[in-house]
Amino acid sequence: MKLQLINKNFSFLWFSDLLSVLNGRFRELVIPLIVLGLTSSPLTTTLVLLSQQLGTILFAIPIGTIVETRNKVKIATICNLLYAVCIFLLTFLITIEQFNSAIIALLLFIMGLVALVSRTAFSTMLPAVAGRDKLTEAHTSLEAADAFSTLLGPVLGGLLLAFSGESVTLFVCGMLSIGSMVFITKVNYREKFIYNKGARIDTKSKRFINQAKDGVKHLFSNPFQKISILVMCSLSFSTVFVVLTVIFHARVTLNLSEELIGIILSCAGAGNIIGILIMKWFKEVNWLLFLTVLLIVSSFGVLLIGLFNNYLVLCIGMLIFDGALSMAFVVQASVHQGVTPDGLLSRVRSATYVISGMFSAIGTLLAGVIPEYWSSQVGLLIGFLCLAIPGVYIIRFRQVSGKLNKITQVPN
Repeated sequence: MKLQLINKNFSFLWFSDLLSVLNGRFRELVIPLIVLGLTSSPLTTTLVLLSQQLGTILFAIPIGTIVETRNKVKIATICNLLYAVCIFLLTFLITIEQFNSAIIALLLFIMGLVALVSRTAFSTMLPAVAGRDKLTEAHTSLEAADAFSTLLGPVLGGLLLAFSGESVTLFVCGMLSIGSMVFITKVNYREKFIYNKGARIDTKSKRFINQAKDGVKHLFSNPFQKISILVMCSLSFSTVFVVLTVIFHARVTLNLSEELIGIILSCAGAGNIIGILIMKWFKEVNWLLFLTVLLIVSSFGVLLIGLFNNYLVLCIGMLIFDGALSMAFVVQASVHQGVTPDGLLSRVRSATYVISGMFSAIGTLLAGVIPEYWSSQVGLLIGFLCLAIPGVYIIRFRQVSGKLNKITQVPN
């Protein structure tokens, strides 16, 4: 947390991210339960939720190329405002009871697209604002914001939903998005990279295509990027798949209330906080072997949830799952941004959004299909395997690894 105290601009990014993630934690509980209440079908619920990931899959690469040469603070500000408008519109429609699954899906699609642009701008600013030599510390601090939000968000969201209803809960989400916008406007960020237009010029469209291709190609240009992509796919799939499966498991199989489901998800936040607090002890470790251990430990937490229909064990399993997962996210993000050159950050990041979006979409779909036609326990077993197998597989790349705090750029 020292970085927030000495870097004012990073502090503004951090608080903006805190409110954005807290907003997300509210919605992750509220929206699935609203749609599940409308349809009584886990499959239909996940099909509606899939709409917010379609924009990422379809438009992430061109958006990354566009954002790279634009004012990123202005872009992030506008996107947060548009996001809030969408939430307030959904709140209004629910209040007057003029909504259905199709309307929710359309608004989620727009919100997902707007969030994609905002995330791309945010992540591109981070290395310059925080400093490349402090990327691990920066991502640890951002993960701390995630941990705090995950601890409080589901409980507060569950209580608001239970005692105040969907409209009030979503209105709070909209206000959180406005708060995130206010903080991002205060960031003083100067562009440090201008694309070399003389390298390949024919037409604007051809240059645009070539720039986008560069970002995609770099994802597979060296072993560091390949490892990062593999781990990112596992994390993206598991985060969505396990959380949704746990919600369906708790609601449909165990018939738990909104408050109890919120407490379960908040246990993930408790694990997240523990992970952040102990992360400082692992800056000198071999980052690849550390990732292996984290993925296997996280998978063990999922296995506990699937094996025992016990509320206490379920809470402990979520704590272990998300605690190790949060640390894995820090390591993966630090390695990925650390080895990527400045001039490719936005394009490479947007390309990763496409891939992670595809795996998140698969995770969302399977989280509905498996409980619908088999059982949530089967889904949790799949979640266990999707973390454990990549954790074991990446050991084969151990010869290219090194200390977590010694990551340097790898030229294109």
